[in-house]
Amino acid sequence: MNSNELTPARMHDLLKRNVFSDIDLERVASMDADQRRELKLSQIDKMLGMGPYAAVLNWYLSQFVDDDNQRRTENPLYDEEDTPLVAWYLEVAELGYALSYCKAFCLDLLAPGFQMDTDDLRQQFTIDNQQLIAWLQQTPYRRVAAMVAKILIRVELDRVVGHNDAVQDYFAENCSTGDIDTQDIDNADKFINDAIGVITEMKQHAERGRQLGLSDEQMRVVDLLWSWVPHDYPEDYVATAKEVIEVVDRALPAKTVIRSRKGFKMFYDQLIPQLVQVIEKHDVPVDLTDRYNLTMGYMEDWLYSKYLGGIVLDE
Repeated sequence: MNSNELTPARMHDLLKRNVFSDIDLERVASMDADQRRELKLSQIDKMLGMGPYAAVLNWYLSQFVDDDNQRRTENPLYDEEDTPLVAWYLEVAELGYALSYCKAFCLDLLAPGFQMDTDDLRQQFTIDNQQLIAWLQQTPYRRVAAMVAKILIRVELDRVVGHNDAVQDYFAENCSTGDIDTQDIDNADKFINDAIGVITEMKQHAERGRQLGLSDEQMRVVDLLWSWVPHDYPEDYVATAKEVIEVVDRALPAKTVIRSRKGFKMFYDQLIPQLVQVIEKHDVPVDLTDRYNLTMGYMEDWLYSKYLGGIVLDE
């Protein structure tokens, strides 16, 4: 046998020395489900704090799964996955992968008793899930909670990307979903609080628009005219948004017309003077002659989505 070959015994020893030095791994076999879950959470939380940007957790994941979360067959413990300890190693990898790659997962992995009303796991990660929000605020595993909050933000971002640029930018400005350095517990706590705060603020902003009887598109156009969120939907902006949408809808080409980027430029150039008249009539302070200001960037993205009407261009 090659002296450098990684045997099951050596793999166990490697994990013990590098990751699980503070626990008695032999106890895992005798633990019940709740104890295994708590041990899993405590160890992932610890790994998230070992090295910048979860370096140790990333190393751990690389031992067991690939980038597609498929089990690494070359791992020397592959044939021992039915044993309690290796099964637990894989449970740690399963949750660790979901946290690291912002993947929705069954919340039973965090605590028992979560209510699930849909098969769509992503629907668990909303600000309306009061059980989850309470868990985020109360759990002692603050680094794990920060990564869960990151999934919460990612789900919200995926919902608004392509549907409201102003809200998307507000998320990016106030709660970035980039790498979180969870070594510092204060950083983790700040991110959790920021995530809950920003999502709550955007939910309230949308609810206020619905109270005024506005559709999602009308709210989007008010947001892009204002160029920032939140705001209180001023009457002149609401009136402008409604008329802008009417003008755009009338100008859209027939469904039989083939869409193209060249066609959009012609559509855009012909439409802007009409929108300038609408905006000037309502005395809303938006400069549509400056194609490079923020409002016009939002406007162009919205008009392009309207022009395409759900069609994806190949060119």
